[in-house]
Amino acid sequence: MWRLTRWALPRLPYGTLRERRFSQLQRYSIAFLTVLLALLLTLLLWQLHRLNSIYPLFLAAVMVSSWYGGLNPGLLATFLSAIVCAYFLLPPFYSLAVSGFSAVGLLQFVLVALLISLLNSALRQARSQAQKNARAAQDNYECLRQIQDSLRQSEERYRLLIEGVTNYAIFMLDPNGNFTSWNIGAERILGYQEAEIIGQPFERIFSPEAIERGQPQQVLTKAVTEGFFKENRWHLRKDGTFFWAHCVITPLRDENGNLRGFSKIMQDITERKQVEEEKEQLLLREQAARAVSEAAQSAAEAANRSKDEFLAIVSHELRTPMTAIIGWAGMLQTGALDEAKVTLALEIIERNANLQMQLIEDLLDISRIVRGELSLSIDLVDLVGVITDAIEVVQSLADAKSIQIETILDTSIEKISGDSDRLQQVVLNLLTNAIKFTPNDGRIKVRLSKEIGSREWACRERSRTGVGSGEEFSQPSIPSYVQIQVSDTGKGISADFLPHVFERFCQADSSHTRSDKGLGLGLAIARHVVELHGGTIQAQSQGIGQGATFTVKLPILEESREESLSASSPPSPSSPSSPNLLTNLQVLVVDDEADVRQWITAVLEECGAKVSTFSSTRQALKALEELHPDVLISDIGMPDEDGYALMRKIREIEAEQGGRIPALALTGYARVEDYKEALAAGFQLHVAKPVRAAELIAVVASLGKMSGKL
Repeated sequence: MWRLTRWALPRLPYGTLRERRFSQLQRYSIAFLTVLLALLLTLLLWQLHRLNSIYPLFLAAVMVSSWYGGLNPGLLATFLSAIVCAYFLLPPFYSLAVSGFSAVGLLQFVLVALLISLLNSALRQARSQAQKNARAAQDNYECLRQIQDSLRQSEERYRLLIEGVTNYAIFMLDPNGNFTSWNIGAERILGYQEAEIIGQPFERIFSPEAIERGQPQQVLTKAVTEGFFKENRWHLRKDGTFFWAHCVITPLRDENGNLRGFSKIMQDITERKQVEEEKEQLLLREQAARAVSEAAQSAAEAANRSKDEFLAIVSHELRTPMTAIIGWAGMLQTGALDEAKVTLALEIIERNANLQMQLIEDLLDISRIVRGELSLSIDLVDLVGVITDAIEVVQSLADAKSIQIETILDTSIEKISGDSDRLQQVVLNLLTNAIKFTPNDGRIKVRLSKEIGSREWACRERSRTGVGSGEEFSQPSIPSYVQIQVSDTGKGISADFLPHVFERFCQADSSHTRSDKGLGLGLAIARHVVELHGGTIQAQSQGIGQGATFTVKLPILEESREESLSASSPPSPSSPSSPNLLTNLQVLVVDDEADVRQWITAVLEECGAKVSTFSSTRQALKALEELHPDVLISDIGMPDEDGYALMRKIREIEAEQGGRIPALALTGYARVEDYKEALAAGFQLHVAKPVRAAELIAVVASLGKMSGKL
């Protein structure tokens, strides 16, 4: 019994187990309390007068204990009463040794108490059984009531089914597949009256194609084989229209298992199918939209990762030279270095200081580019001298890796209009980049040449993007230009990274284990500087291990214009305009901001240009036909129609009416995507606001050269 209790008790809920233990404690407590009470009352009465018998109150205690507690508490009360009587009330007192008449009386008490406990236990069991029977009867009543409710509900459902049977076509077939019965729902759905369909073959409601494939007989065969067949298919009405039906066909057999026919239930679910198809289309569109959203999110996450990686690289590249500077400076302060090491220390400090200064300059240039504040000091530039000076600067780096730099320079090329320092920075960035990614004993070739292009070729170059061996990523080209090419035999550029090679915060390898140091900003700066000069820069590579070629194209200054400009002084940031730089150049400005239009007008008119300004694309298109301007400057974000729409409309008209006018997108949208979209729309150049006067004049002048008016 104890083992059974131990096995069962842990499986009881904790609350139930605690209640059961408390109930048992109460039951056994009654035995103790009633015996104690009987003892106290008996002693009290014993003091008042001599009792004839000491057992009545103890029998009452046994009776109460066995009635309220059960057999075990009754037996406990009997045992306790016998002990108490023997110890306190029977001689010899305060001793359990009972003999003679007292022992007989005590035995009689115990027997009577046992009888009382047994009788009360039996009465308790009878009462408990009666309560259980009453509960069982109540449960049976509830179950019967639920069955009755379920029966009423079934009857109600059956009644509703019978009343709504017109929504279903229900008919019977004989074993040969001929119609033998036809309900009202079948008449409504299929269009046949009962008289005209009875006796007709099952194939009557199938399409000719289904009949040719033997599908009616296949359906009946499957129903016989499987005992039940269900399908969705197209069925044919009497009027020749089709509907999508849900069909259930069941074979009918007699008690001996012989086939007696078939029953078929058919429901028209054409509308449901249409709804499902619409839902499927909506789901596909939702999935497509989700895919676009996930792609956009992935792009944003990639941009954030690139920016975080860039910041980590900035921190590393700034700390590395600073470590060498601080370390050697500390050693110099000790005065313990000999003359050779002092010289070495100074060289290392100078080299790392110059490196850190260059890093800071690159960061500042990027900051100026982002804010649109990178300015040019325009003058006549000798590109041969620029390239030669740049090679002299990096020659020591090339010699350290035994890299041979070959030059093919056309010294007959005339000077161009530009910023000598910034153009040298472009060449330096390209050469430094080539030396960095070219292994020891490699070769770098620098070529300077003059090229003549056509407008049709320029349009093709503007719209083309791709990678390697004709696959290249490029900006718009110009008809006549001077070309600087830097090619190397280095590690090359992968096809995946080539379209991003000029982007900021983007490096082919930004991991901690990369072997090539630097911030990766040189090409981004070079692209912006070249664009400020009205030129283009492009990268080309056959792939990893095949080297790379960078090509810079800059507009050529005509000889007459060169002589004119050589007689004038270069513009300064405080006075960027030159009185005759844009003489008689017709400029059409489109911007919805009046202050911007007034500022552009003032800057360009001071240089001799004739400026017409408009606030909408509609006005600009009308003015284009009437004024025939030489250069177009357009904002992108404008009410009603943006600058992209304006440029697409202009490129659709004839060249004689201004359809090939050189155009500048001057906008506050400065992302790489905005730059690409502007070029795709037909703009020659994209400049982000705010722009300095000198930069604006230089860009407009380059567009004026493209139009042939300067």
